[in-house]
Amino acid sequence: MANSSDEGGSVFSEGTLDEEVTTNKRPKVKDSKICGVCGDRALGYNFSAITCESCKAFFRRNAFKDTQIQCLFEGNCVIDVRTRRFCPACRIKKCLEMGMKRDMILDEGERKARMAKVLRNRAKKQSCGMQDVIKREQLDPDELSAESSSVSSPTFSDSMNSLSVVGSSSTDLPEKLFRQIPPKDFPKDRNMYRQLTEEEQQLLSDIAVSYETTVAALPEADFGKPENYQTANDLVNNTEICVRQLIKFVKRLDDFRLLSQEDQITSLKGAIMKSQLLRSVAFYIMERDAWLTQKGEIPTSILSEATGLASLHNLHVSYCRTLKSIVLNNFTLYALMQVMLIFHPDSIKQVDRELMSNLQDKYICLLKHYLEAEYSFMFAQEYFVAVLGKMSELKSLSDKHSQILLQVNPNQVEPLMLEVLNLK
Repeated sequence: MANSSDEGGSVFSEGTLDEEVTTNKRPKVKDSKICGVCGDRALGYNFSAITCESCKAFFRRNAFKDTQIQCLFEGNCVIDVRTRRFCPACRIKKCLEMGMKRDMILDEGERKARMAKVLRNRAKKQSCGMQDVIKREQLDPDELSAESSSVSSPTFSDSMNSLSVVGSSSTDLPEKLFRQIPPKDFPKDRNMYRQLTEEEQQLLSDIAVSYETTVAALPEADFGKPENYQTANDLVNNTEICVRQLIKFVKRLDDFRLLSQEDQITSLKGAIMKSQLLRSVAFYIMERDAWLTQKGEIPTSILSEATGLASLHNLHVSYCRTLKSIVLNNFTLYALMQVMLIFHPDSIKQVDRELMSNLQDKYICLLKHYLEAEYSFMFAQEYFVAVLGKMSELKSLSDKHSQILLQVNPNQVEPLMLEVLNLK
């Protein structure tokens, strides 16, 4: 299960991959909220206080243990994003000081009742033809948290959600786009949708939040440093921040911690290129054939201009368009696909392939269940086949992108990229 609370130690114990990316600032978004406990980005109220998902989960687990937890120092430890896991006693104390209330923690029966209400609200929206809701009805804070995995990331609220990504495009590529099911065609009978278990709901929420706040987050722009995409070296170096975000994402996955250190590194290196391609789909703007960056939009033509590989550019853009027509801006689906890329048992250097395969099976099953819950038993198979089909294309497209590495001068590439791309 994904863990967005930063509990536990470092996944990697040596080498460049062990760097903790703590200097990358969160993107500044409209109406952003700050956690009153640790200062991290917050989505809304939790237990009567504005907190991040990490402090929300921590409070739920420890609210009734405050008398059992003792501070090992002087009882006034600084609690921030970097230090919040070091002293649970001072963290729970600060939670209470910020106004978080124990009596708002739901017991098992109350949580099931709340989830039933969420499902009824979702069914009501579907019956009204609101598959892609932009202006959502006001929900209780806990309901908003429970449904956060089904809405687009705040990072894209102003830039992406206003676009109709299945519409016309400035490109004339002939690929066939996925047929999005019209909302009116979805069944109205709630029995036609899978009822996800509470554990599945929590896991989906965790990985979606983790993905949106790491891999899918736009880093704060440094306007004093111009973006440069003139050569293959520039393309590789500009992906370094994305690699660091991917490292942060996998370190929030509890299942990733089940792997040996050797398999962790092998898995991460094997997924780097495919993960970058998947991320490029999330940031792709179909109408203008461009990618969204922290400084605005850049045309996809920079790929062919920097490498001279026009055929590679066409394949890449075609892939972005076709996968975008399936996934749209559903970051729960992007997160599921990302996890499945991490747990892939195809590397000759992996030690425990059976464990890797079992973990991948877990998320393939979760993907199927999620689609049945979102799109009904009637249409889930159509989406399931389409998503897995596009994932199978990633390996071929990734292999073709390795042509770019043949143009790279290792002396002009950042150390982290040298390591993860095996260019040393």
